[in-house]
Amino acid sequence: MQAKVSFGLRISITALFALTIICSQALTAEFTADMTEQQGEWSKSGKIYVKGLKYCMEMTEDGEQLIIIVDQAAKKTFVVPVSMKEYRELDIDDMTSVMSDPFQGYKYTAGMGEEKNVGSEKVSGFDCDKYVISIQGSDIMTQWVSKKLDFPIKIVAHGQPEKVMELSNIKESPVDDAKFQIPEGFKKWIDPETLPVEPPEWAKGISSAPVMNPPFEHDMSAGDIIRIKVEPGRSLKIKGISKTDTEATAKVIPFKDGRPLKKDSWYNNFAQKGVICDRRHETSVETDEFVIYVYEGDIKATAKWQEMHESITAEGEEFKLTYQGSDHVETRFVNLSDGESVAIINYLKDGQPLSEDKIGPLKYRTIKLKNANEVSSSTRTANGSEMVIKVEKGKMLIKLGQFDSFEF
Repeated sequence: MQAKVSFGLRISITALFALTIICSQALTAEFTADMTEQQGEWSKSGKIYVKGLKYCMEMTEDGEQLIIIVDQAAKKTFVVPVSMKEYRELDIDDMTSVMSDPFQGYKYTAGMGEEKNVGSEKVSGFDCDKYVISIQGSDIMTQWVSKKLDFPIKIVAHGQPEKVMELSNIKESPVDDAKFQIPEGFKKWIDPETLPVEPPEWAKGISSAPVMNPPFEHDMSAGDIIRIKVEPGRSLKIKGISKTDTEATAKVIPFKDGRPLKKDSWYNNFAQKGVICDRRHETSVETDEFVIYVYEGDIKATAKWQEMHESITAEGEEFKLTYQGSDHVETRFVNLSDGESVAIINYLKDGQPLSEDKIGPLKYRTIKLKNANEVSSSTRTANGSEMVIKVEKGKMLIKLGQFDSFEF
């Protein structure tokens, strides 16, 4: 018996050692290759450099050189448009990253459907495992992964026309670490929407403008300003009707500390014909007041509060909204932590959780906010009879409300 145990143990150790070598080879695989993407008459080409869990794609499209560096261990993507001398840092699953990277695009699609191994084939001289992603019975994408390199060397998206990414002239050789570093002298891109906005010329006298509290109706002319202080647990609804046959332009803009949150052009004209109303769901963390300004024309402005559900919810806590009917649910999340906050949205019907095929994959129901006061807002379908939000990490201010898009 002892001999059998020892023999079995030796086999296990040998197998483990072999598996370790295989995994080590996959993790330390280093190679370069030519890379092409083709869809109908559109194409782009370049080089790819792979070193373990990092890869760098240098592509040329319409004469422009683009470098994309992906660090799978750190879950980061760096998009570098060379002519602009700057770079953008993204989470690896950010949609901009997914759209720029066929390898992450495949992983993203796999999370939406069913992936299965359908055998082995040789591509570019390498033995590959072949995988197919199907959604509702239709083949969406196919991928060939080199057994030796443990890296995809061909991906086909089965559209009309098909989009094909393929690696060729693969050369196994050491890759310089400098390939995975931002070129010297390049600056990090800053989203202009995150920069402070200077008050427009018309807002210089805003402190003397009247403060009004909904509900109200008020006649306004070009140059008139009204201020409405934000109230927790409420959103603002406002519409404007022109008092003449001429065009009228009026906007409601959130202000904080005397500055608009965004430029005027970001906001819609609520006095335009055919527009029922404008809704502003900003919270008291984001803004102090809503400022109504008439750019041209004469209008009758009507303002109302829309009652919302609002709660500060910390890690491990839940916030629930029970509803009836199929009206959409407006959701707004504000990060109250200095670091990352994460929340997951689930749906129940008669107290029972709904299945993923009815409410969508987890990734679409996960809210991640990385920076203090960062905001995520969206309109969601009222699945089931109850929305349950659980904060998995950090702390959030959560605001929820159901509304009919065609009612004021």
